[in-house]
Amino acid sequence: MTIEEKKMESIVNQINNLDTEDLIRLNNSYCQEANYSDNEIYENDEDFFETFFRNNVIDAVRSASYGEYNFSEKYVKFNGYGNLESFNYFGTDDLVESVHTIAYFILENENDFDGLIDLDDVGEDEEK
Repeated sequence: MTIEEKKMESIVNQINNLDTEDLIRLNNSYCQEANYSDNEIYENDEDFFETFFRNNVIDAVRSASYGEYNFSEKYVKFNGYGNLESFNYFGTDDLVESVHTIAYFILENENDFDGLIDLDDVGEDEEK
């Protein structure tokens, strides 16, 4: 197995073992680095509405009404139409891209994901 293959395997395993909060952080970091900022995930709280709908109650109501929004759910994102979608569960299947696509991106941009994915010990040994 090559060093790159070992690193990819390690990245995929780490992604698959992230808890929900870190998985969302990974998704959002990937979105920011890969210019997919429209696909970020947010906490469904007052800060979210203050950030995106400050002094614009009508847009907030429209986005919630036309989307699939439930006030009591934990997370929220904008759908492709700018409406809100809320949810409680976020897993690897919900990432903006497949686990392998994100893993490859991380492999190519390791420094951008410090603190989320650890590759320090992977591939240090000589290839076998």
